[in-house]
Amino acid sequence: MLLAALTQHNCEAIDAGIAPDTDDALLNVIKSALESVDILITSGGVSMGNKDLLKAILEKYGTVHFGRVLMKPGKPLTFATIEAGAFGENMPPKRKLVMGLPGNPVSSFVCFNLSVLPSTRVMRGVPREKARGLVIQARTTVALRLDPERPEFHRATLSWNVEMKCFDATSTGKQASSRLLSARSANALLSLPKSSETIPVGSYVDAIIIGSL
Repeated sequence: MLLAALTQHNCEAIDAGIAPDTDDALLNVIKSALESVDILITSGGVSMGNKDLLKAILEKYGTVHFGRVLMKPGKPLTFATIEAGAFGENMPPKRKLVMGLPGNPVSSFVCFNLSVLPSTRVMRGVPREKARGLVIQARTTVALRLDPERPEFHRATLSWNVEMKCFDATSTGKQASSRLLSARSANALLSLPKSSETIPVGSYVDAIIIGSL
């Protein structure tokens, strides 16, 4: 999924493979990948389980700038940098970025669109204020219950409402972070605030465009 998304956005992507859940094996994969990429994008290994080893390695050899984000889904999102020569013998050859995405597929999908993709745009010269992509107002077609603890990026499909002369935002259904179907037909992420309330039908919310309209 991530390889396809990167290719779709004109990024040259290299598949570094699947790393076993051991410190040595994971470190070897990281070292090898950082020889040839500018950004290392990982999926999994950044949560709180006893097999989530990535953060400890990044802390040992680099700088973890953040390891948790107040958002839903995608709370374990991690960003780190590894300086030139951190592994010795000019490895890596220059400063590298590491984006550690959660292992759940939808969390990974959302974090890619909100963090990885804008980062690649900035690295290619896009002004920071435009790197996030297009954000428009869309009208909800169903009531949306908000999360009282975290802002949420709700997967939705936008379509033009000729009568109302606006974009309608239709939820893609159950928003569990393990349910990839919620991302399959999504062309927008609805930016919803944290609250114990419910957004009624017909409300206008910010919609971050992630696909064709």
